[in-house]
Amino acid sequence: MPSVSHPPIIHIATALIFNDKGQTLLVRKKGSRFFMQAGGKIDAQETAAQALARELNEELGITVSLNESNFLGSFTAEAANEPGHHIQAEVFRMILSTPVTAQAEIAEVIWIDPAKAPDEQLAPLTRDTLMPLAKKILLSAQPTSEEA
Repeated sequence: MPSVSHPPIIHIATALIFNDKGQTLLVRKKGSRFFMQAGGKIDAQETAAQALARELNEELGITVSLNESNFLGSFTAEAANEPGHHIQAEVFRMILSTPVTAQAEIAEVIWIDPAKAPDEQLAPLTRDTLMPLAKKILLSAQPTSEEA
């Protein structure tokens, strides 16, 4: 039997970032047509939370501290901007009330309702995993009619 080759894995840290209107933050990197969550590669001596804090500071000019209670899980998907690669994303959840500014390699920042995200413009992880997860999180946060 021929051996099956697995695509190279890029290990990243990213976050589902929500505002108080129930929108989630997406970024588009320079030279890419895909929107995705902010974040990036985890360096050798970093934890996922440290990498995410560093990336959010570089990309959006915000300072955050994260801990295990913010961790949503580890997810794998096809890489949007590196053909033939997959990403393994350590995903955190955050609520953000401060303004953000596109910096470093970020070309555009948008806040979007996860239920109305344009699939054709989303990176595979965002489209297939994180937008459905964002919708689920927002639905679970809605008060029921008895609570309202």
